[in-house]
Amino acid sequence: MASRISREKKRGPWVRYLMLLALLLIPSSLLSASSSNNFFKKAERYTVRVYSSTIVALEGAERGSWEGSGFVVHIDRREGVAYVATNKHVIDEGISSIQVSFKDGERFPATPIYIDPVYDFGMIKFDLDEPGVPANAASAELGRSSTVEVGHPVGTFGNPMSLEYCATEGIISSVTNSPWGCDGAFLQTDAAINPGNSGGPLISLRNGKVIGINTAVSDESEGIGWSLAVDQLKPVIEQVIAGELPYAGRMGWLGVNLEEINLDRAREDFGAQYGFNHPRKALLVIDVFPKTPAARSGLQPGDVIYLINWMMPQDYADYLAMMRDVAGQNCEMVLYRLGQEIELEVEVEDRGELRPKEYVTFAGMTIQSASPTVYETYSSVSSPECVFVSDVLEGSSAEAWGMYSGDPIRGVLANLKYHPVRSLDDFWNAVKDVAPGQSVEFFVGQPDNGWIVKVVYYYPSEAPWREEVEY
Repeated sequence: MASRISREKKRGPWVRYLMLLALLLIPSSLLSASSSNNFFKKAERYTVRVYSSTIVALEGAERGSWEGSGFVVHIDRREGVAYVATNKHVIDEGISSIQVSFKDGERFPATPIYIDPVYDFGMIKFDLDEPGVPANAASAELGRSSTVEVGHPVGTFGNPMSLEYCATEGIISSVTNSPWGCDGAFLQTDAAINPGNSGGPLISLRNGKVIGINTAVSDESEGIGWSLAVDQLKPVIEQVIAGELPYAGRMGWLGVNLEEINLDRAREDFGAQYGFNHPRKALLVIDVFPKTPAARSGLQPGDVIYLINWMMPQDYADYLAMMRDVAGQNCEMVLYRLGQEIELEVEVEDRGELRPKEYVTFAGMTIQSASPTVYETYSSVSSPECVFVSDVLEGSSAEAWGMYSGDPIRGVLANLKYHPVRSLDDFWNAVKDVAPGQSVEFFVGQPDNGWIVKVVYYYPSEAPWREEVEY
């Protein structure tokens, strides 16, 4: 017996060596596939399907129903709630009804609790005791998107094209490109992203952590999709969970359109005097909206923003991160104007506070005040001194007479009296006593390019009504 044990001991190192060699000879693709399977299996426990219906269209939202994805970022067992991250366009800008479901589970209600004033990001929450919440529901572990480089293996997970819980694999294609019309830092990937994937996780296939939120895809080419980088969202997520952010968030707002340009162009064409210390991209002021903080402070088209509170924004995404910290405050700005260095003190407004807090319905229209979201999105709305038609119901009197969503209203003629409209209060005072069958003339469009639309309603359901927004 002793001699047999001795022989086994002598043979042990060789056995271990052969086993190690066998492991090394296993194709890396098989090992990678095994890891991916584990990561996606875990994602089934924290990814949800989101069903959204917009009830009241505000801020350019549209009435309707659609589906998306989301993933659990925190579970509070003590309070009995779970918090889910998703895209803002899944929740929508208006007033929405939300339901969610886990894999193979029934739908249950969820509550929208946050939509970001700039990023395409939002959050919802649900009660853990709802039927349909599995006992093994988990929260995703967030990774570090700032350390991700081109070629990093990733996977998407979500509910594309009404198909449940689908996984795709790919790589990070770029860490600097962004989809047109979207703000913030993005990770570009060739992993398939389709309608319904929005709001789902982008997963690092090296460690299984979530590094992005799947957000957009190119309509003109295959293999080009984008996910919001998670690092910029971590502090927002923490603040929402802690109850420190209002529904519409906080964001410093100046009332300008900015464009990223390269440094050579900023120097040669706009007179920026960058030295050794310079940003990755220069920020050029394209437009300054009237009666806004930027206009009052003296910013002009052609200015190049250099410093904000003596800190240099490296690019537009970095600028947005800085503006969160100065919402509702005064800040010092240094800019270059045609070769001259200019210092300005700017009273920064809080964009989240400027969202509509109430709306008026009349003849099948929904009317709100003109907010930053509105007159940065619609060229027909060039200043806050008007109201905005955010929705026109199909089959309504307003539609029959030729009113359209997206129109600004600057004046109302009722009872042989003209009412200039600069606010929602002005509009309400002009229409609140209009009776069925009584005609109203609306002065629509911009002051130098407007038209007049007559509207008459006949049914009590279309009578003037004012409502507070409850988020």
